[in-house]
Amino acid sequence: MNGPPGPDPSWVIGKHAFLALRVIPRNGRSEIEPTLRRIPYQWQGYHYQDHDDQPFLLLHNSAGGFVEDDVAELHVRLEPTTRALFTTTAATKFYKCEGGGVCEDIVDVELGTGALFEYLPDEVIPYARSRVSRQTRFRLEHGASLFASDILSAGRINYGEGEAFAFTSMRSDLELRVDGRLVFGDRLRAVGPDAVAALPSLWAGKRYLVTVLAYGEGLGEGCEATAEEAAASVVGVRVGATRKGALICVRVLADQSWQAHEAVQLIWAVLRPDLAGKPARVIAKS
Repeated sequence: MNGPPGPDPSWVIGKHAFLALRVIPRNGRSEIEPTLRRIPYQWQGYHYQDHDDQPFLLLHNSAGGFVEDDVAELHVRLEPTTRALFTTTAATKFYKCEGGGVCEDIVDVELGTGALFEYLPDEVIPYARSRVSRQTRFRLEHGASLFASDILSAGRINYGEGEAFAFTSMRSDLELRVDGRLVFGDRLRAVGPDAVAALPSLWAGKRYLVTVLAYGEGLGEGCEATAEEAAASVVGVRVGATRKGALICVRVLADQSWQAHEAVQLIWAVLRPDLAGKPARVIAKS
């Protein structure tokens, strides 16, 4: 696996965030090493939330949100047998685009043999009249394990009378490859008023779409059903889980952000012991 291309010097300062990180084995634990960084992505170090060998990183984009033509790229490489947990400092906000431009968010993660990556970002909020393009890609070598959540909201649903499905366009790709083979691919395309107007029905009247991916040879038999049952205990959500070999996908539809986050936490509580060999705990961000 080759590293990402470096930032282009022609990029306008402050408009193209870039962060490249390596997770490496050192001093008997996994450590995170920044290799390339460009504002507004910030590097503020990491700590060990579970007081073991797994580092915990809060991703911080100091821009506070995406305005028209903004781009953010995150590239992560986990060396073999390392492990890490990443989350975000807050929800990712996409603001209105009045001039026809698009906001683009790219997350590209490579896992070496035997590595474990846990990725639990906050929700994505597309504001009214925003144009959003998201690409989240995970590439695993044989024996690697993954837990990743993706929470997509319909907009600022509690702002004034609400801005549900008021964005102009949404392109969102979620992809998982193992040894180069595509094992999961999800494509959301809502471009133009007719396509956006179809989403409320596709989301069964809910305001949050949650996707949880778990991949690992150690996932126990029947744990997908247990995860589905756990998430379904959250009042007001709709849940469905599927499994194919080492891959588990859980979908959740919710009305409020707290329901979405609670469902993810409950799914993680079921699956994390098999993936990481330890219980899930509430993530502390302060």
